[in-house]
Amino acid sequence: MQEEERLVLEQQALEALRESTKTLEVAEQLLRVGNIREAERLRDEARQKRHVSIWLMKQAKTTNH
Repeated sequence: MQEEERLVLEQQALEALRESTKTLEVAEQLLRVGNIREAERLRDEARQKRHVSIWLMKQAKTTNH
């Protein structure tokens, strides 16, 4: 059971990381066209998703012990 839970947490962490990366890519595109305010908002959103990813990975690591 712990192994399954760990795998689910790791998968969720990877998905949050993917979403963060996609969000940063969109923010970069917005920056190129001069939409700085929206780019900054998306950058902040990407940071939050990255923090979630890190937290989930930590949870997965502690689940294994």
